[in-house]
Amino acid sequence: MHLDIEHDIVFTYDDYISESWVELRMEPQSNARQTVNLFFLAVGPRTKVSRYHDWCGNAVRHFSIAEYHDAIQVKARSLVETKPPEVLIDAITEPVPARADFGATVDYLAFGGPITDSSALERLAREIDHGQSNVLGHEVWRIGEAVHSAIQYMPNVTSYHSTIDDALAQRAGVCQDIAQIMIGLLRLRGIPARYVNGYLHVAREEKVTAESHAWVEFYSLQYGWVGYDPTGNVQPGEHHVVVGTGRHYDDVPPNRGVYRGAAKEKLEAVVRTREVQAPEAFSHREEIREIALPVYSELPDRRASRLPDVQGDLSSQQQQQQQEL
Repeated sequence: MHLDIEHDIVFTYDDYISESWVELRMEPQSNARQTVNLFFLAVGPRTKVSRYHDWCGNAVRHFSIAEYHDAIQVKARSLVETKPPEVLIDAITEPVPARADFGATVDYLAFGGPITDSSALERLAREIDHGQSNVLGHEVWRIGEAVHSAIQYMPNVTSYHSTIDDALAQRAGVCQDIAQIMIGLLRLRGIPARYVNGYLHVAREEKVTAESHAWVEFYSLQYGWVGYDPTGNVQPGEHHVVVGTGRHYDDVPPNRGVYRGAAKEKLEAVVRTREVQAPEAFSHREEIREIALPVYSELPDRRASRLPDVQGDLSSQQQQQQQEL
Protein backbone atom coordinates (compact mmCIF):
# COMPACT_ATOMS: atom_id res chain seq x y z
CA MET A 1 0.00 0.00 0.00
CA HIS A 2 1.18 3.54 -0.80
CA LEU A 3 0.06 6.23 1.67
CA ASP A 4 0.20 10.01 1.43
CA ILE A 5 0.29 11.45 4.97
CA GLU A 6 -0.08 15.12 5.87
CA HIS A 7 0.50 16.36 9.41
CA ASP A 8 0.03 20.07 10.17
CA ILE A 9 0.72 21.76 13.51
CA VAL A 10 0.04 25.39 14.42
CA PHE A 11 1.12 27.03 17.68
CA THR A 12 -0.48 30.42 18.41
CA TYR A 13 0.15 32.73 21.37
CA ASP A 14 -2.07 35.42 22.85
CA ASP A 15 0.93 37.75 23.12
CA TYR A 16 4.38 37.92 21.57
CA ILE A 17 7.08 35.56 22.80
CA SER A 18 10.77 36.38 22.49
CA GLU A 19 12.26 32.94 21.94
CA SER A 20 11.14 29.37 21.24
CA TRP A 21 12.67 25.93 20.71
CA VAL A 22 10.75 23.09 19.08
CA GLU A 23 11.53 19.39 18.59
CA LEU A 24 9.56 17.27 16.07
CA ARG A 25 9.17 13.53 15.54
CA MET A 26 7.13 13.47 12.34
CA GLU A 27 9.34 11.60 9.86
CA PRO A 28 8.26 7.94 9.48
CA GLN A 29 10.84 5.19 9.80
CA SER A 30 12.14 3.11 6.91
CA ASN A 31 12.33 -0.52 7.99
CA ALA A 32 11.47 -4.03 6.79
CA ARG A 33 7.73 -3.26 6.77
CA GLN A 34 7.68 0.27 5.40
CA THR A 35 9.72 2.50 3.07
CA VAL A 36 9.69 6.30 3.09
CA ASN A 37 9.88 7.55 -0.50
CA LEU A 38 9.51 11.24 0.27
CA PHE A 39 9.54 13.42 3.37
CA PHE A 40 8.65 17.10 3.07
CA LEU A 41 8.79 19.62 5.92
CA ALA A 42 7.90 23.31 5.95
CA VAL A 43 8.42 25.54 8.99
CA GLY A 44 7.60 29.15 9.74
CA PRO A 45 8.84 31.65 10.76
CA ARG A 46 12.06 31.27 8.79
CA THR A 47 14.67 29.29 10.68
CA LYS A 48 17.33 26.62 10.29
CA VAL A 49 15.98 23.08 10.79
CA SER A 50 18.47 20.48 12.05
CA ARG A 51 18.17 16.70 12.27
CA TYR A 52 19.58 13.98 14.55
CA HIS A 53 18.70 10.45 15.70
CA ASP A 54 17.77 10.01 19.35
CA TRP A 55 18.92 7.14 21.57
CA CYS A 56 15.99 5.01 20.35
CA GLY A 57 17.00 5.52 16.71
CA ASN A 58 14.15 7.91 15.83
CA ALA A 59 14.66 10.80 13.41
CA VAL A 60 14.23 14.13 15.21
CA ARG A 61 14.01 17.61 13.66
CA HIS A 62 14.56 20.68 15.79
CA PHE A 63 14.70 24.43 15.36
CA SER A 64 14.76 27.63 17.37
CA ILE A 65 13.42 31.14 16.78
CA ALA A 66 15.22 33.93 18.62
CA GLU A 67 13.08 36.95 17.63
CA TYR A 68 9.63 38.12 18.71
CA HIS A 69 6.81 36.08 17.18
CA ASP A 70 3.26 34.99 18.03
CA ALA A 71 2.81 31.93 15.82
CA ILE A 72 4.71 28.86 14.63
CA GLN A 73 3.50 26.65 11.81
CA VAL A 74 4.76 23.21 10.77
CA LYS A 75 3.62 21.22 7.73
CA ALA A 76 4.93 17.67 7.19
CA ARG A 77 4.12 15.36 4.31
CA SER A 78 5.29 11.77 3.82
CA LEU A 79 4.87 9.24 1.01
CA VAL A 80 5.25 5.79 2.53
CA GLU A 81 5.00 2.30 1.07
CA THR A 82 3.78 -0.24 3.63
CA LYS A 83 3.68 -4.04 3.69
CA PRO A 84 1.82 -6.68 5.72
CA PRO A 85 3.54 -7.93 8.91
CA GLU A 86 6.41 -10.33 8.32
CA VAL A 87 5.27 -12.70 11.07
CA LEU A 88 1.83 -13.30 12.56
CA ILE A 89 1.55 -13.18 16.34
CA ASP A 90 -0.12 -16.60 16.32
CA ALA A 91 3.06 -18.04 14.78
CA ILE A 92 5.23 -16.97 17.72
CA THR A 93 5.27 -20.17 19.73
CA GLU A 94 8.41 -19.58 21.81
CA PRO A 95 7.91 -19.57 25.59
CA VAL A 96 7.30 -16.41 27.56
CA PRO A 97 10.88 -15.42 28.47
CA ALA A 98 12.67 -15.14 31.76
CA ARG A 99 13.80 -11.58 32.47
CA ALA A 100 17.43 -12.73 32.41
CA ASP A 101 17.09 -13.35 28.65
CA PHE A 102 16.84 -9.66 27.82
CA GLY A 103 19.97 -7.78 28.79
CA ALA A 104 19.81 -5.64 25.64
CA THR A 105 16.15 -4.72 26.17
CA VAL A 106 16.20 -4.05 29.90
CA ASP A 107 14.92 -0.48 29.32
CA TYR A 108 11.69 -1.98 27.96
CA LEU A 109 11.07 -4.04 31.09
CA ALA A 110 11.47 -1.16 33.55
CA PHE A 111 8.66 1.07 34.79
CA GLY A 112 8.95 4.83 34.59
CA GLY A 113 7.39 8.03 33.27
CA PRO A 114 3.64 7.62 32.70
CA ILE A 115 3.87 3.80 32.96
CA THR A 116 3.83 3.23 36.70
CA ASP A 117 3.99 -0.09 38.54
CA SER A 118 1.00 0.82 40.66
CA SER A 119 -1.61 -1.02 42.69
CA ALA A 120 -4.20 -0.15 40.02
CA LEU A 121 -2.13 -1.86 37.31
CA GLU A 122 -1.50 -4.91 39.48
CA ARG A 123 -5.22 -5.10 40.29
CA LEU A 124 -6.05 -5.18 36.57
CA ALA A 125 -3.39 -7.86 36.05
CA ARG A 126 -5.08 -10.03 38.69
CA GLU A 127 -8.51 -9.44 37.13
CA ILE A 128 -7.36 -10.71 33.73
CA ASP A 129 -5.10 -13.48 35.04
CA HIS A 130 -7.39 -16.34 33.94
CA GLY A 131 -6.20 -18.32 30.90
CA GLN A 132 -2.56 -17.33 31.30
CA SER A 133 -0.33 -19.00 28.68
CA ASN A 134 3.40 -19.71 28.54
CA VAL A 135 3.39 -19.36 24.74
CA LEU A 136 4.50 -15.82 23.87
CA GLY A 137 2.13 -15.17 20.96
CA HIS A 138 -0.88 -16.54 22.83
CA GLU A 139 -0.04 -14.52 25.94
CA VAL A 140 0.25 -11.26 23.99
CA TRP A 141 -3.16 -11.86 22.39
CA ARG A 142 -4.67 -12.75 25.78
CA ILE A 143 -3.39 -9.58 27.44
CA GLY A 144 -4.25 -7.41 24.45
CA GLU A 145 -7.82 -8.67 24.17
CA ALA A 146 -8.29 -8.19 27.92
CA VAL A 147 -7.06 -4.57 27.73
CA HIS A 148 -9.28 -3.92 24.70
CA SER A 149 -12.29 -5.16 26.69
CA ALA A 150 -11.40 -3.52 30.01
CA ILE A 151 -10.43 0.00 28.81
CA GLN A 152 -13.01 1.95 26.81
CA TYR A 153 -11.81 4.23 24.03
CA MET A 154 -13.01 7.68 25.07
CA PRO A 155 -11.49 11.06 24.08
CA ASN A 156 -11.14 13.99 26.47
CA VAL A 157 -11.04 12.02 29.73
CA THR A 158 -7.23 12.15 29.98
CA SER A 159 -4.53 14.51 28.70
CA TYR A 160 -1.14 14.09 27.06
CA HIS A 161 0.61 14.17 30.45
CA SER A 162 -1.70 11.62 32.14
CA THR A 163 -0.27 8.46 33.68
CA ILE A 164 -1.79 5.02 33.25
CA ASP A 165 -3.30 5.40 36.73
CA ASP A 166 -5.46 8.26 35.42
CA ALA A 167 -6.87 6.05 32.66
CA LEU A 168 -7.19 3.02 34.96
CA ALA A 169 -9.19 5.07 37.45
CA GLN A 170 -11.81 5.70 34.75
CA ARG A 171 -11.24 2.51 32.75
CA ALA A 172 -11.20 4.82 29.72
CA GLY A 173 -8.79 6.82 27.59
CA VAL A 174 -7.39 7.24 24.08
CA CYS A 175 -4.95 5.03 22.19
CA GLN A 176 -1.99 6.59 24.03
CA ASP A 177 -3.44 5.44 27.37
CA ILE A 178 -4.55 2.02 26.11
CA ALA A 179 -1.11 1.28 24.62
CA GLN A 180 0.69 2.30 27.81
CA ILE A 181 -1.59 0.18 30.00
CA MET A 182 -0.84 -2.86 27.83
CA ILE A 183 2.89 -2.12 27.97
CA GLY A 184 2.67 -2.07 31.77
CA LEU A 185 0.90 -5.43 31.84
CA LEU A 186 3.41 -7.00 29.44
CA ARG A 187 6.29 -5.77 31.60
CA LEU A 188 4.66 -7.19 34.72
CA ARG A 189 4.59 -10.50 32.85
CA GLY A 190 8.32 -10.18 32.01
CA ILE A 191 7.78 -9.43 28.32
CA PRO A 192 9.80 -6.46 26.94
CA ALA A 193 7.42 -3.95 25.35
CA ARG A 194 7.77 -0.51 23.81
CA TYR A 195 5.52 2.36 22.77
CA VAL A 196 4.94 3.18 19.08
CA ASN A 197 4.04 6.66 17.83
CA GLY A 198 2.64 6.63 14.31
CA TYR A 199 -0.32 7.03 11.99
CA LEU A 200 -3.35 4.87 11.26
CA HIS A 201 -4.95 5.13 7.81
CA VAL A 202 -8.69 4.50 7.71
CA ALA A 203 -9.77 3.21 4.28
CA ARG A 204 -12.37 5.52 2.78
CA GLU A 205 -12.84 7.09 -0.62
CA GLU A 206 -12.39 10.65 0.60
CA LYS A 207 -9.47 12.08 2.53
CA VAL A 208 -9.37 11.03 6.13
CA THR A 209 -8.82 13.46 8.98
CA ALA A 210 -7.52 11.78 12.12
CA GLU A 211 -5.07 12.13 14.95
CA SER A 212 -1.74 10.40 15.14
CA HIS A 213 -2.02 6.91 16.60
CA ALA A 214 -0.23 4.77 19.19
CA TRP A 215 0.21 1.04 19.68
CA VAL A 216 2.61 -1.54 21.16
CA GLU A 217 5.57 -3.64 20.08
CA PHE A 218 6.74 -6.65 22.12
CA TYR A 219 10.06 -8.47 21.82
CA SER A 220 10.48 -12.02 20.53
CA LEU A 221 13.87 -13.74 20.74
CA GLN A 222 13.12 -15.39 17.41
CA TYR A 223 11.55 -12.54 15.43
CA GLY A 224 12.59 -9.30 17.16
CA TRP A 225 10.04 -6.52 17.69
CA VAL A 226 6.46 -7.38 16.70
CA GLY A 227 3.48 -5.02 16.77
CA TYR A 228 0.05 -5.28 18.40
CA ASP A 229 -2.64 -2.58 18.46
CA PRO A 230 -4.79 -2.93 21.62
CA THR A 231 -7.10 -0.04 20.69
CA GLY A 232 -8.32 -1.92 17.63
CA ASN A 233 -7.44 -5.39 18.95
CA VAL A 234 -5.52 -6.11 15.74
CA GLN A 235 -2.00 -6.81 14.59
CA PRO A 236 -0.67 -3.69 12.82
CA GLY A 237 -0.65 -4.06 9.06
CA GLU A 238 -0.43 -1.94 5.94
CA HIS A 239 -2.62 0.81 7.42
CA HIS A 240 -0.22 1.41 10.32
CA VAL A 241 2.82 3.68 9.78
CA VAL A 242 5.56 3.80 12.43
CA VAL A 243 7.14 7.18 13.17
CA GLY A 244 9.03 6.44 16.38
CA THR A 245 9.42 3.99 19.25
CA GLY A 246 10.38 4.46 22.90
CA ARG A 247 9.76 3.32 26.46
CA HIS A 248 6.56 5.41 26.64
CA TYR A 249 4.90 8.50 25.18
CA ASP A 250 7.40 10.88 26.80
CA ASP A 251 10.18 9.43 24.62
CA VAL A 252 8.40 9.97 21.29
CA PRO A 253 5.80 12.79 21.33
CA PRO A 254 5.10 14.24 17.86
CA ASN A 255 6.23 17.62 19.17
CA ARG A 256 7.68 19.20 22.29
CA GLY A 257 9.30 22.50 23.07
CA VAL A 258 9.75 25.50 25.31
CA TYR A 259 9.32 29.25 24.86
CA ARG A 260 10.21 32.47 26.66
CA GLY A 261 7.35 34.79 27.52
CA ALA A 262 4.15 35.15 29.54
CA ALA A 263 1.80 34.31 26.67
CA LYS A 264 -0.63 31.41 26.68
CA GLU A 265 -0.10 28.82 23.97
CA LYS A 266 -2.73 27.10 21.83
CA LEU A 267 -1.85 24.02 19.77
CA GLU A 268 -3.91 22.93 16.77
CA ALA A 269 -3.10 19.74 14.85
CA VAL A 270 -4.50 18.11 11.72
CA VAL A 271 -3.56 14.70 10.30
CA ARG A 272 -4.80 13.49 6.90
CA THR A 273 -4.04 10.19 5.20
CA ARG A 274 -5.02 8.81 1.82
CA GLU A 275 -4.09 5.86 -0.35
CA VAL A 276 -2.37 6.75 -3.62
CA GLN A 277 -1.10 4.95 -6.69
CA ALA A 278 2.47 3.66 -6.65
CA PRO A 279 4.78 6.60 -7.44
CA GLU A 280 7.49 6.42 -10.06
CA ALA A 281 10.65 4.75 -8.78
CA PHE A 282 12.93 7.13 -6.96
CA SER A 283 15.38 6.96 -4.10
CA HIS A 284 14.42 8.40 -0.73
CA ARG A 285 14.59 12.19 -0.75
CA GLU A 286 13.54 15.02 1.50
CA GLU A 287 12.71 18.68 1.19
CA ILE A 288 12.80 21.48 3.77
CA ARG A 289 10.95 24.70 2.99
CA GLU A 290 9.95 27.90 4.74
CA ILE A 291 6.52 29.27 5.69
CA ALA A 292 6.27 33.06 5.60
CA LEU A 293 5.40 34.14 9.12
CA PRO A 294 6.72 37.44 10.52
CA VAL A 295 9.28 37.94 13.27
CA TYR A 296 10.36 41.17 14.93
CA SER A 297 13.72 42.26 16.34
CA GLU A 298 11.91 44.44 18.91
CA LEU A 299 8.64 43.92 20.73
CA PRO A 300 5.85 45.25 18.43
CA ASP A 301 3.36 47.79 19.68
CA ARG A 302 0.46 45.77 18.34
CA ARG A 303 -0.19 42.34 16.91
CA ALA A 304 0.03 41.69 13.19
CA SER A 305 -2.39 39.57 11.18
CA ARG A 306 -0.17 36.85 9.86
CA LEU A 307 -1.56 33.32 9.99
CA PRO A 308 -3.40 31.61 7.12
CA ASP A 309 -6.52 29.61 7.91
CA VAL A 310 -6.00 25.90 8.59
CA GLN A 311 -8.76 23.79 7.06
CA GLY A 312 -10.04 20.65 8.77
CA ASP A 313 -11.04 19.44 12.19
CA LEU A 314 -8.62 20.76 14.78
CA SER A 315 -7.61 19.38 18.16
CA SER A 316 -5.97 21.43 20.88
CA GLN A 317 -4.78 18.30 22.71
CA GLN A 318 -1.26 16.96 22.27
CA GLN A 319 -2.48 13.42 22.86
CA GLN A 320 -2.31 10.68 20.30
CA GLN A 321 -5.82 9.57 19.47
CA GLN A 322 -7.28 7.10 17.05
CA GLN A 323 -10.11 8.44 14.94
CA GLU A 324 -13.51 7.20 16.06
CA LEU A 325 -14.94 5.01 13.31
